[in-house]
Amino acid sequence: MPYTSLHRSVGSPPGPVTAELLAQAVAIRLGEAEDLDWKKDADDVKDNRETAKDFAALANAHGGIIVTGIEEDGADHAAQLLGVDDERARSLVARFRSVAASLVRPFIPAFKVYSVRLPDSPGRSAVVVEVPRSPEAPHLVMGEREAWRYPKRVATDTVWLGESELEAAYGRRFALRQDAQTRLQGLTDELRHRLRQEHPSVWVAVTAVPSVPAPLADAPTINPSASDPVLSQIFLELPDRSESLLRTHLTHLNPVVGLRRSIFTNHRPYTGQSARAHLELHHDGSFAGALNGSSRRQNEPTLLSQFALESTVRDLTTAAAWNADLRGADGTLQLMARIIAIGPMALAERDGDIDEQIDGSLVLDGSIPAQTPTFVTTEAPISDLVALPQR
Repeated sequence: MPYTSLHRSVGSPPGPVTAELLAQAVAIRLGEAEDLDWKKDADDVKDNRETAKDFAALANAHGGIIVTGIEEDGADHAAQLLGVDDERARSLVARFRSVAASLVRPFIPAFKVYSVRLPDSPGRSAVVVEVPRSPEAPHLVMGEREAWRYPKRVATDTVWLGESELEAAYGRRFALRQDAQTRLQGLTDELRHRLRQEHPSVWVAVTAVPSVPAPLADAPTINPSASDPVLSQIFLELPDRSESLLRTHLTHLNPVVGLRRSIFTNHRPYTGQSARAHLELHHDGSFAGALNGSSRRQNEPTLLSQFALESTVRDLTTAAAWNADLRGADGTLQLMARIIAIGPMALAERDGDIDEQIDGSLVLDGSIPAQTPTFVTTEAPISDLVALPQR
């Protein structure tokens, strides 16, 4: 939640901007600051490139808010709460979202735009843009002739980042990415110990970490006696049971209480390990899950069909994205997928309900380090992942 000079100046706790907050700002004639920008009306809103520059400049600094609907005096202090008419406010909200999505790279995590109705001015609203300090900085904007530049807000002005500042900003971003990779590996290592590794078996595991975690203070109370609302929503986003291994292998939607997470398994009572399905939905939007979709015939390696592999990765990625979104995480979701093989394994093709080893397919032995299947990492915006149709 935002906490800017607007909140500090009127003694308000962190939270969305309200009409009352804006009225108090006008009453004390609050001036602009590094994290606060006033705009009078739609005429003060510049062309799209200039608007994008304002957004990126805040994201590359300490974040802040831009309020349209405040008339200033000659010294950049709030003088009158005018608002804009409601129809224009709706248009500006849509336009600002479009500008941020199309002209700022990378996209700004947790970027929010909303209108605030003004009770003392019926039919009029202020428009608020919340720009957080971004873990994805530096952000660039498209200028004229396809030129890309990096703005930053300093005091109440916008400057362009120089070479040394860019080097430092990219260094911070890459360090955060490395921290995320370390966190992903840590989640995978934890997950391994939760999986019943009977010989032979093949697990497909996915872990995920959001670049902007959800605040733990907002985590709901876990109720082990009822279906979990987050997992219930995830199941609504999955394909039918015949196409989803997660639906097939996980039948208990009641959570087990874990450390800052909800754990899902078919084992009751849960003793620390799962045999076919295991999910951990972390309250900060992180995720760890694995499914054992392998099959085996006597005197043959354990088989993992292409259907089981693709279905599991799709289902677990869907679960990871919706867990992050529903809990309030934002930004980019970094994901790691890997195969955890116990004993010899081979890829198979599915013929009806039967898995048949692919002719000539390589047999790998997961107990031999040189033959251990490697992992794959990728990332994508959470908002894009939850917008994708899974069926």
